[in-house]
Amino acid sequence: MVFKNRLLKGENALTKEINLTPRELQYIAALSDATELLGVSDAFFGMEDEEILQEAQKLQISLETKGYAEMDFDGGFTLKDEARETVDICANCDVFIVADKNKAEEPQHREQYYIKEGRIIRIIEKSGVYLLTAMSSTDEMLENIIGDIEWMPEDASPLQSIHIKSKVLSDVKSKPDIFDQAGGVSGLIASGCNEPSAKAIAAGLSRKAHYYSVVAIVCEGDQNGVYSAMLIDTDSGIYKLTPVINDGEELVRFDPLTISGAKSVMADVILSVFPRISEGFE
Repeated sequence: MVFKNRLLKGENALTKEINLTPRELQYIAALSDATELLGVSDAFFGMEDEEILQEAQKLQISLETKGYAEMDFDGGFTLKDEARETVDICANCDVFIVADKNKAEEPQHREQYYIKEGRIIRIIEKSGVYLLTAMSSTDEMLENIIGDIEWMPEDASPLQSIHIKSKVLSDVKSKPDIFDQAGGVSGLIASGCNEPSAKAIAAGLSRKAHYYSVVAIVCEGDQNGVYSAMLIDTDSGIYKLTPVINDGEELVRFDPLTISGAKSVMADVILSVFPRISEGFE
């Protein structure tokens, strides 16, 4: 699939990967007057003011040791532009994008993207450390989010579009024999699913399917908005999941997709936010 490339104006401050602990990241963000950092838990939660001040002194030394800051003999502390400007993009972003790519029965893999004035920073958490990397374009971001997904082989089984009550899905998920004809699959078939669809949905409910989601949040001024897509990829095919409410009742709509269609759905969520922040792009 070919995406329209959108080049960044100027250059990202980040010229190499930056590795920061949660507290280092949030300390630098606080120096940019940020009150929160989207997608990052509060690493100072529960600490008293005196404890935070003592920790800040340790963080200054740590950041200097890593080469991200300088300290003089009088105790003055100065962040280097690379670290300061990179974290500022994350702390004061115009758009925040979260991509979850979870293989069946494997630990969650999450990537977070922060966009400000046409510059993009990706954050990945690994073993308690945040890795911050600059993206050169939206194409690179899309390739990172979508391009490396290993989709299941497409199946000829006819998955159907169907609405299922959330209560039914909860009941099916609770069954230990979810894949048995007398268990969860039969409950889905009783709700109107054909057998391939029932097996695909059961796989998603029991984490036997691959799960992919992307959420894009516009944070700029009065243009706030949230765009999202959730997909499950199974032996029987790919489903897009959409929560809906009908006559006060919660349901989930399941729409079958091809691999090409799944890529387009995810890309559309990401690209839909860019007309709202277009002044940062050419």
